[in-house]
Amino acid sequence: MRFRTVLTKIGATFALIALGLSSPLVAEAEVGGVEQSYHGQLGFGSGSGMLEKWCALPNFSFEQQSEIDGWTSQSCNGCHIGAAWNPTKSSSNCLYCHNSDSPKHWDVPQVADCMTCHSKDETKRGDAFTAEQDVHIAAGFLCQECHERKADEFSDHQFRKGTSIDTTEPTMEGTLSCTKFCHDPKPHSAKKGIAVKLNRHTEKVACETCHTGLRPAAALARRQWNVFVSGKPVTTMRAAGWLPEHKWYDNTGPGASGNYDLPILGYTERRDAEGAKIYPFNSVSVDWYIKTPTSKFDEVIPVPAVKAADFNGDGIVTLEEMQVTYPEATLVTEEMNFNISHSVVPVALAFGCKDCHGRNGWVLDWQQLGYEGDARRLKATGKGNGKGGK
Repeated sequence: MRFRTVLTKIGATFALIALGLSSPLVAEAEVGGVEQSYHGQLGFGSGSGMLEKWCALPNFSFEQQSEIDGWTSQSCNGCHIGAAWNPTKSSSNCLYCHNSDSPKHWDVPQVADCMTCHSKDETKRGDAFTAEQDVHIAAGFLCQECHERKADEFSDHQFRKGTSIDTTEPTMEGTLSCTKFCHDPKPHSAKKGIAVKLNRHTEKVACETCHTGLRPAAALARRQWNVFVSGKPVTTMRAAGWLPEHKWYDNTGPGASGNYDLPILGYTERRDAEGAKIYPFNSVSVDWYIKTPTSKFDEVIPVPAVKAADFNGDGIVTLEEMQVTYPEATLVTEEMNFNISHSVVPVALAFGCKDCHGRNGWVLDWQQLGYEGDARRLKATGKGNGKGGK
């Protein structure tokens, strides 16, 4: 059984590589360098990684702002422990994940160890990694029992991952999904009746759409980098129990709107793409200033400059105020999408037929998804082919 795999081959050489990322051994190692792993790379070298390009939520352009005093003390530095850009990587060590003083007796990482870094997923996606909120954790699974450790030409510490619209690192992308290794592509077991209909749904509706339900944790709804209270941008949160946005998505990575590696996705822009299905997202509205109307999205006006333009001190930086310093400044508002795939609910709490279809259906917005109305009704009356449109 592949689950419950224990790390049994951790020798002295690997310990030196992992514990001393600045050691010459790293450069000589063909396999095993943690700095070349999924967790170490996080987009480095791709031209579109989070810090190489731009991170929307902290409104930070690494290219423009990396020399600002104090950036290395930000929370991003605590998780990106092996990345080549990390000036404190020499102090990174295996104990971020393996809670033990002896490399020969490293503990298998527990959910709580993973959450040291991945707690941000609660805020971005409304996840709750507890037995009460996730059937996999309730069954005793550890994170790495789905996100298996694998090796490639760069490192023996790669980890299987799905394809997320909001992360651009290519390592192991697309090697994990509900229907890889665990669940059958037609997972509803009965051979007739409702199960047959549900299995047909899996051709166009992702498992997560029905089985992640209402989100158990509060999550971001909006962040305004033009309005500040006590020096911090105004942030609007969704209360626990919120309903995700549903959009067509084909699992090919970041948003295709424009030429930007940003998680911007329309409701139907990928509807006709091969393999597209209806998926759930947290769609976060972000407001920020760019330098000119034709600037790329990541050519941001640095936050200190935005704050300095608040000449009347009311905490609201108007376009008129911003244009005193940057005559062509433009306020941009976009929806940043974050995939939802964890906190899987039990069958009893999954969305049912009447939650989406019928007069009282409330989960899917059929018009947003490109249909004239309820897809089931259109198909039954012959007014549509089940794919929407006229």
